[in-house]
Amino acid sequence: WLFVGVALIVVSLHLAWVLPDYRPAEAIPAEALSAPHLRLMTANVYFENPDFTGIANEILAEDPDVLFLQEYGPALEDALVESGVAERLGYSKVAYENPYFGSAIYSRFPWEDVTTFRAGGRLAIHASVRVGAASISLYNLHPTSPGLGEGAAASWNEAWSRITKELAANPGRLIAAGDFNLDQHHKWYRKLKEIGLKSAHEERGRGNATTWPKGRKLRPIRIDHVFHSRSLRTRDAKVGPNLGSDHFPLLVEISKDREIP
Repeated sequence: WLFVGVALIVVSLHLAWVLPDYRPAEAIPAEALSAPHLRLMTANVYFENPDFTGIANEILAEDPDVLFLQEYGPALEDALVESGVAERLGYSKVAYENPYFGSAIYSRFPWEDVTTFRAGGRLAIHASVRVGAASISLYNLHPTSPGLGEGAAASWNEAWSRITKELAANPGRLIAAGDFNLDQHHKWYRKLKEIGLKSAHEERGRGNATTWPKGRKLRPIRIDHVFHSRSLRTRDAKVGPNLGSDHFPLLVEISKDREIP
């Protein structure tokens, strides 16, 4: 009976660990279904990718209103111009950490304002657009990994401390997306929920989705995320087909609860 008891404890702990990923989707209010919405795409494009043609074509096919890109560089910038993505999404902001590596946001909507801030060893982008009568803040986030190199964990924690303070201080509608370099079991993921943000994938009952790694012998996890304030609703959230990166892109539709400023 001792072994049975131990086994039951282990099973119970495992269920407590994984069951939250299998919660059903939340109902979508009628107001959110009829309100203006944003089609978002976020993708870590893999900076060593030798050919960005597939990614550019995937962006054209999905036709997002707002595009969040991580591990962005000049070769991808050229590919987006040549493919017509840059023209279709006429507003952009790039944050390079060095001449070859950074992040970018592209938008169909004009910027109300756009800036960058440093979070740990990386730059984050904060932009605002107007959708219908509402202003929505957009954050493109790509903190360092918590486990690569000396001091990486300290930089990662410093980044997330700065990011969560920034998001918590924003009283309006906001969307934070990107390669967060954490999964749903990390403390900073829980912190995002504690400050009132919602996971798009959890909201649509897809908390068990995975985005990384493609083509590596590692257990698949979801380190790419879209979070939003409670004044917004996720209408759809899915993982894209991936054409050329070691990450799968996220495709999300988000709307307001109702048509008010």
